[in-house]
Amino acid sequence: MRNRGGALVLPNALWLTLFMLGPLLTLLAISFRGYVAGRGIQDNFTVSHYVAFITDAHYLGILLRTLRLGAETTAWCLVLGFPLAYGLSQLRGLARALLYFVVLLPLLTSAVVRTFGWMIVLSNNGFINRTLIELGVIEDPIRFMYSMGGIVVALVQVLLPFMVLALDAALLNIDPRLYEAARNLGARRLRVFLQVTLPLSLPGVLSGSVLVFTLAISAFVTPSLIGGPRVPVMATLIYQQGMSLLNWPFGGAIAFAMLAIVMVLFLLGMRLGSGPIRTAE
Repeated sequence: MRNRGGALVLPNALWLTLFMLGPLLTLLAISFRGYVAGRGIQDNFTVSHYVAFITDAHYLGILLRTLRLGAETTAWCLVLGFPLAYGLSQLRGLARALLYFVVLLPLLTSAVVRTFGWMIVLSNNGFINRTLIELGVIEDPIRFMYSMGGIVVALVQVLLPFMVLALDAALLNIDPRLYEAARNLGARRLRVFLQVTLPLSLPGVLSGSVLVFTLAISAFVTPSLIGGPRVPVMATLIYQQGMSLLNWPFGGAIAFAMLAIVMVLFLLGMRLGSGPIRTAE
């Protein structure tokens, strides 16, 4: 049985090695090689690309902007996703299936199509600005396009399903008898939520937050179309270095700096999520 299980895992492991681990290791090797404009990648070993990234205020500013983008997107996904996930976890049968389909619906559309839709909605003559102007709420259009706020709005809609699914899985694992025991002891709805639901849903909060944050800081299509060159983030910076300037070593160094941040956040989330969870007594 063990040999049969290993045989089933082997194709997937081979696929990941060839098409994921292999390119990553190749890019890692390239990131330690020199680069001369007009002459291309050199054969010498150097760490100057990593040093240039962590010592340049411009690149550090883009890194901080990217981390801020991830934090804001994660916070909004958590605020909007928790009530939706809680309601979803309480439903059964057809009602749950329909709401589950609505939650997953954004994932059935291409990210490019969704982003172009948001570009139409968020433009100066888009639905939001025209409606607010006609209602007399504002006189001049609000600049959503080419701003951090516009990117956050679009990314929240794109990444909200990931947060909802993580929270729903955690909420479904809560034993309903705990709610009954809390109500029998005289606890009101708010106290049940704060002392039972919220503490026991923390694994879903952590896993959903890490997933959404990681996807937000590595997003490329939405920031490049809605933010444009005015709001550069790490993904667009990597693309610029690799495809526009053909500076693959520096682009690789930036990419692995991002990968290191993602791995640290993932390990931190795993560490926090594996700790004991206590409900208030």
